[in-house]
Order: sequence, then structure tokens, then C-alpha cells
Amino acid sequence: MPRLNLPKLPPMRRLALLLAIALPRLAAADPQLIQAVVGHPVVQELMGGCSLRCAFPWETAAILPGKPPVPVYTLDDNDADTAWTDGVVGAKLTFQFPKKLPRELNDTPFYGFDIADGNIKSDSTFKEWGRVKKVRLFYNGRAFADIAFADTRRWQEVSFDDIMARQGDTFSMEILEVYPGSKYPTAAITELILQGAH
Repeated sequence: MPRLNLPKLPPMRRLALLLAIALPRLAAADPQLIQAVVGHPVVQELMGGCSLRCAFPWETAAILPGKPPVPVYTLDDNDADTAWTDGVVGAKLTFQFPKKLPRELNDTPFYGFDIADGNIKSDSTFKEWGRVKKVRLFYNGRAFADIAFADTRRWQEVSFDDIMARQGDTFSMEILEVYPGSKYPTAAITELILQGAH
């Protein structure tokens, strides 16, 4: 790597100049890539259970490119027969935590999510609709990881270092790539459950 010939400056000004050069390059780098872990089959009778919702609820919205946010109710309805089906590259899903939380629930650990990717109602619906292949995760607007998903009807688990969730925080994901469907131009997600609190 070529050596930078910086002018002779006081140490603090020299550090500030180095940071001014380095930080934009670091900010432009892609976040770490995490491979989702394929788990057990999605079974309707086993839907639900513990999640971040044990501490507090959240509101989910979809933001399609050039459109305003639209509420999404099918991603955490504990129903394997319903799916959000508007996924396109550039679309974002946002998960808004409550604006007011009791003091003891601020700094609740949030460490991942489980996803049933695609429209998993049947083998044919799974193939007909696209599936999400890769997303970028954001916390309060700051990108922190890219996630790659397998093309499967099984649950997939995503884990990351604990984020201490506070009132008003926002978690979001932007779709970067999709597996194409055989019939429909958009991707589907049957269920997406945030994990944490325990």
C-alpha cells in the first residue's frame, strides 16, 4: 500500500486529516455478509411461541420504491397460509418499535429473526412466487449486515450481535436480490418473526 505523505501538522490535526480520508472509504464498504441457517419445516400447528414480542409489539410496514409506507399484517400473523407478496428489489420492510416503553423494557436485547421465505402454502405457490435471496439490514437507518437466504420452504434463522432495543427504534431490511418465481414477478415472505427479549 502506498505511503501517504502528509504535511507536517500538529498530531491532532494530522489525526483529523487521516480520519477525513479514511472514514468515507470505511462507510462505503459493504456490511458483513451473514448466511441464514436453514432450520426445521414450517408447521402451522407450531406457529407462534417466544419472540421479541414477549417484551413488546412492533408495527411492520412495506416501502416500495417511489411509494409511501403501507402497513403489513401478514408477516407475523402466525399463519402459514398467508404471505406478503409485494417484494421487489429496492423494497424495504420496516419494523417500528413502540414510541413509549416502560423504563425496564428499554435496552431489551434484539438478536435476530426467523423467516419463512416465499409463499410456502404449497409446493406450487412456493415455485410460482419469487423468494427473497439477499437483504441489507439497518438499525435506526445505519446498515449493519447483509443476509443471504437459501431457496427453501423451511424456517431460516438469522442471528447477529445483541442490539439493545429502545423505545422508538426502527429495524429495517432492504431487498437486494430475489429468486425469480415461475409465474409472478414479485417475491413473497410468509412469516418474519423478530427474536430477542430472552
